[in-house]
Amino acid sequence: MRPRTPVRAILIVGSFMRHFSELNGSFEAGRVSLLLIGGWLLVLGICGCGASRPAVPSEPYEGVLEVHWVEPGSGRDGERSDPPVEEAGALSLEQVVREALEASPELDQMRQRIHAASEQVRQAEASFFPRLVVSEDFSITSNPVFAAMNIINQRRLLPSTDFNDPGAQQDFATKLQGEMMLFQGGSRWFDRKAALAQKGAAGAELRTGRNQLVAKAAEVYYQWLQALAFIGVAERALDAARIDLELGEARLRAEVVLPSEVTRLKARRAEMEGNLVTARSGARKLQAALERLIARPIREAEMPSSSLSPAEASVAPPGVSREELVRQALARRPEMAAVKSLVDASTQRVRSARGGFLPRLGATGAYQWNTEKWDDVPNSWLLGIQATWPVFEGGLTLSRMREAQARLKEMEARGKQVALDIALEVHQAAMALHEAAEKIRVMSERRTYAQEALEEVRRLYERQVVTVEALLQAELAWTQAEVAFMASLFDGRIAQAYLRRSLGDFADKIDG
Repeated sequence: MRPRTPVRAILIVGSFMRHFSELNGSFEAGRVSLLLIGGWLLVLGICGCGASRPAVPSEPYEGVLEVHWVEPGSGRDGERSDPPVEEAGALSLEQVVREALEASPELDQMRQRIHAASEQVRQAEASFFPRLVVSEDFSITSNPVFAAMNIINQRRLLPSTDFNDPGAQQDFATKLQGEMMLFQGGSRWFDRKAALAQKGAAGAELRTGRNQLVAKAAEVYYQWLQALAFIGVAERALDAARIDLELGEARLRAEVVLPSEVTRLKARRAEMEGNLVTARSGARKLQAALERLIARPIREAEMPSSSLSPAEASVAPPGVSREELVRQALARRPEMAAVKSLVDASTQRVRSARGGFLPRLGATGAYQWNTEKWDDVPNSWLLGIQATWPVFEGGLTLSRMREAQARLKEMEARGKQVALDIALEVHQAAMALHEAAEKIRVMSERRTYAQEALEEVRRLYERQVVTVEALLQAELAWTQAEVAFMASLFDGRIAQAYLRRSLGDFADKIDG
């Protein structure tokens, strides 16, 4: 069986080590051993990276759309099991928000952007450190100039050397070189500050995603409860239609109504059955949307009650002016912090571009060994300081600075746009909350009146005072009033979540 790549690399390196061990422990053998050991470690590193690379699926999105659920407590290492659920505990909004934050792939992407921004800061800071390079070169040439230089570097120049025809000369050159930029017009310092500001913008983006996700989870959760409440309304309407049909059939048997009246009652019952099917379908769709947020199925024992407590049903408009709400939002929204960081980063890039007009100062040092046959290894060293000042580059530096200034103006304009959008969002959310509070009050009265009217018409219908048309109209009015009241309750909770989102309440913490 053919050995694996790391094993083959070790065998090859071992054969070279045995070959060069014949140099009897000389300096050349030590140098070659060090170089070969370094090459061996490099080969192992490359092979190890290749061996540890994760397998690429045959399809680009294979496994992305498949979710395998594991029972609680049975998750293996590296697998995500369902979070613990209280025994027969209903799924609360707080639990939905917590699980959505933990399972969100969007937030994971934003966290990775923060990590990438941190690495950009490290890359910018690396430019302040010296650069150390070790190299090994081999050359053979018959060119008189280069051949003579090889002879001189190897300390083999003799009076009899023919510079016109020195013959073919070979050279092994081992070089240790260090470089350090001492001054670059401040560009590196401003690049680092720009990278730090970019990292701050990535952190603000994560807070923005959290703020949006919590509000989205609240919206979907209350829409789901609203759909469950609609199921209850549809079931009560269907029960009422069945009772009316039984009453109509009894009156038909007593020959006090026409068959057409019973037919209309049957049509009414069929309509209520269709409404129930629609309500159940809508609830299942919203439950699927909620399961998408928490990345797991909802168990039967977790089904919550669709009724709201008096505290939850009440909606109070904000007690401060809209101008004060806008001021709070501009101070707390992470979008404003993100755009400020982007403006700061653009400002630092303008300063970095201006550094291109200034001179640059760098230092370099090198230590080199040159030999022909490894029998003698002369050495040499070099120290130098280099100063450069680009006088003319075709307008390149000026163009870079103007581009950076244009990016800065773009970020400043974006900041104004974000502030205007936030102010509009706060105004709309505050007005929506006022509207929701009024709707709850009005729909509550409508529901009460529709219930009283239905009970009165039903009593009159039983005494054969009104026709079936009046009964059907009263039931339709009650159904519509009940649906509108339930919708107003949950719309009020959603409006509250929207207002808190517009104020940035969900960016850092979650309470209530």
